[in-house]
Amino acid sequence: MNRTHKISFRVSDYEHKLVQSKVKKSGLRMSDFCRHAVLGKEVRTVKGLDRCSYELNKIGNNLNQLTVLCHQRSVQNPNLESMQIQLSDVLECIYIALGGDDDGDCQTD
Repeated sequence: MNRTHKISFRVSDYEHKLVQSKVKKSGLRMSDFCRHAVLGKEVRTVKGLDRCSYELNKIGNNLNQLTVLCHQRSVQNPNLESMQIQLSDVLECIYIALGGDDDGDCQTD
């Protein structure tokens, strides 16, 4: 989305510290945080997703590498079962981190 308009406003020292604290907790950039808050979007802070993000990135990289190899005809019909299991494990951990029921079986290694 092309964002061409700039909005600025003044806040007190206390308000500035409060906003900065909330921005830091959210992990968003200041502009993204303010945009979410003003447009009525929920801003949630979820602990424990760093590892999930790392694992999803690894799975995505592996999938991209397999896709390149398939296009090059170096690999045909790759077995994606292990990748599917890893993805299921990561998605389960994300579900638990977001407040889902924990059955005690969250592993991302």
